[in-house]
Amino acid sequence: MSKNNSTSKKERKQRFFAVIAMIIIIAMLASTLIAGLTGCGLQTASYTDYIDRTSFYFDTVINIRIYDQKDESILDGCMELAQKYDSLLSAQTQGSDIWNINHSGGTPVTVDPDTISLLDQSLYYADLTGGAFNPALGSVISLWDFTSDDEKDHTVPDNSAIEEALPHTDYHAITIDNSTNTVTLTDPDVQIDLGAIAKGFIADKIKEYLLSQNVSSAIINLGGNALLVGSKPDNSSFTVGIEKPFSSGDYITTISTTDKSIVTSGVYERYFELDGTIYHHLLDPATGFPVQNDLYSVTIVSDNSADGDALSTACFVLGPEAGMELIESLDGIEAAFVYNNYSVVYSSGFPIN
Repeated sequence: MSKNNSTSKKERKQRFFAVIAMIIIIAMLASTLIAGLTGCGLQTASYTDYIDRTSFYFDTVINIRIYDQKDESILDGCMELAQKYDSLLSAQTQGSDIWNINHSGGTPVTVDPDTISLLDQSLYYADLTGGAFNPALGSVISLWDFTSDDEKDHTVPDNSAIEEALPHTDYHAITIDNSTNTVTLTDPDVQIDLGAIAKGFIADKIKEYLLSQNVSSAIINLGGNALLVGSKPDNSSFTVGIEKPFSSGDYITTISTTDKSIVTSGVYERYFELDGTIYHHLLDPATGFPVQNDLYSVTIVSDNSADGDALSTACFVLGPEAGMELIESLDGIEAAFVYNNYSVVYSSGFPIN
């Protein structure tokens, strides 16, 4: 199926704002419907009374929306956290912990405790998924450019370059000494990239901060990763739409839930098309090329966003059968697999609306 040639940063911003609008509009409609059915007299205006802040970090648009507090300094604190973690965890930011590890030549690097925590989580999911989630794939990821605004920059890496990089993607080369907060790469050519889990980790940190500020009703949205804080102001569920692949502003199904993370990984998020073939950013760690299966996207519903971030990528890589088998083995984790014919398969406890 032929799609648009690429998604630029500008287009990703536009798509993200459409996702935010979709979440809010759906929730408002649900609120109105509940009011009509129960006769409780709830006014939609109570849900539209909020403070929010939007900015650009982690190469994506982020939005924090708070419904039960009006203190703008809380939003200041959220953005300070976003800045902190952007500077700490980005593999592309010179001087970040990850950049320092990747350029250490295999010598131990002292890092922030939060970096250790995220690397520990990353290695856990790498083991759990048999490497389908791989935090050591940076040398392969760097060969691809899915973000350029210039279509002329979109090229497929040479097989020889990928074959040269693949031997240096063993996540077991990442060794952590928790007693000294140091990280060492036993293979100096390994490159860490935490892009498949960092947004979830950061969302969880922002939620922790909001709870510490007595916020009990909010939506944290990092590049389309939605993390719900509590419920709507009337104590009813949020209703969140799962985007229909390649149909910005439309959704394929909805979820009604509270205090959960909803994370989607899909081929339509970052991709380009050459000679009728779509090349997307979800790379197969075994081949270094985009995963080829019958899926368009995987959505994970979980308590913690880092879990959802890692598992949405891993389940896409594993494919629908092995991915669903993994999800059904995990407590408190649900998934929706969207196929390339737009059919959807849900895990046994998925909170479909």
